[in-house]
Amino acid sequence: MNATAFRLFLLFVISWFLHLPSRVPALGVVRMDLLLLLVIGGLVTLGENARRGASGPAGQVKSPGPMIAAILVYALVTVPLVQWPGTVLRAGIPEFVKAGVFYYFTARLITTPERLRKLLFVFVAAMTFRVVEPLYLHVTEGYWGSAAFMSGGTERLDRLAGAPHDVVNPNGLALVTLTVIPFLHYLSTVSRATRVAYVALLPILLWVMALTGSRSGMLGLAAVYGAIWIKSSHRATFAAAAMVVVVVAIPLLPPNLTDRYLSIFDSNTKNAATAEGRLDGLERDLRVAMRRPIFGHGLGTSLEASANFGLNDQRSHNLYTETLQELGIIGLGLLLAMLWRTWVAVRSSARALQRSPTATPLLRAVADALLSWLWLNAIFSFASYGLSSYEWYFAAGLAHVLVTLTASEQSDVSAPAKAAAGPSSVPSTWRPRAMRPVAAGIEAGPGASMRSLRP
Repeated sequence: MNATAFRLFLLFVISWFLHLPSRVPALGVVRMDLLLLLVIGGLVTLGENARRGASGPAGQVKSPGPMIAAILVYALVTVPLVQWPGTVLRAGIPEFVKAGVFYYFTARLITTPERLRKLLFVFVAAMTFRVVEPLYLHVTEGYWGSAAFMSGGTERLDRLAGAPHDVVNPNGLALVTLTVIPFLHYLSTVSRATRVAYVALLPILLWVMALTGSRSGMLGLAAVYGAIWIKSSHRATFAAAAMVVVVVAIPLLPPNLTDRYLSIFDSNTKNAATAEGRLDGLERDLRVAMRRPIFGHGLGTSLEASANFGLNDQRSHNLYTETLQELGIIGLGLLLAMLWRTWVAVRSSARALQRSPTATPLLRAVADALLSWLWLNAIFSFASYGLSSYEWYFAAGLAHVLVTLTASEQSDVSAPAKAAAGPSSVPSTWRPRAMRPVAAGIEAGPGASMRSLRP
């Protein structure tokens, strides 16, 4: 039953990211994604009930999961207190649940390193396809997908967006591209095939990144590169490679794209007005949020709030002001607690794996990739909405899996040594100092202090 649910989850990941119901109308008619969600959820629930019946209740895991559940419960409880309760029930809750299942299914179904490897292969392959498809259409058909305006709206700048069956704008495509890079980089240390794929795809990924015209994406790329550079033992080589890429790439960019990227630092460019518009938008978003600062306007209502009170036809392009608008200060606190738990869980696992001479290379690679991806999302979330997007919840699920597998692996290693040493007066709850953060993350309940996860 669990194996079937895992295979269906892989199918769901492919369908979700490649938008199979849009590409194959018959799958859209039968609501394939929703059907998969229901079947997987049923199988996971039945599997958990069977396991509990056989071996008793499962131990509680200190993970981001309780905070995700708290956000959902809070959104439901505050429905009578928000501005647009109908929108919350009709759109806000369903969209949040679709994102939240990435945590739930990942945490429940990824129980072995082999399953983790398969999930990441499917995920990275699907995301890579989303990057390559619009570039292929751009080269073969002149496809762009989006545009921006500069010089006071008098000049048009074409920007590469997701393919016609995808739903991402240029900034979204930049985020997809940047998601692939850290996973490919660190997983390239695990196998030769991944290393070859990384070397072959990196120029394509950087090319797409440039064509999006995403200033947020360029800042995100700098963040990802910085995270990789700090952890690298070949910093001089990485710095030299970066300089070569910059020197070679700038002359190849169209002048308007070059101008757009220069507008990040230069207020005398044609695209400077749109860069300043970001700051104006942030101020406007905060004014809208302060209309209902405690409980917010309701989950999924950022667009309505902006249209009615901010005189803007877009939802807040900032995760934190978006959450403040929709869930108020209390909801923002719950979100920040979830993000913090995710970060601490991954960091604790990464440190434990670094100290372990027998750590599985896959787990070390995943820990490093997750740290870089979390850092990227933290930076990018200042220029992109995401309360009901998959990124943070999938990352939280992977953090849960990493903590569990790391502790399981080190328990397996330490068991023979303890048996050989014979009886000891040390309590059975003792663990080596290096594993205390991970062990605390596994054994503590959802009500435990955050201090218990600090290394």
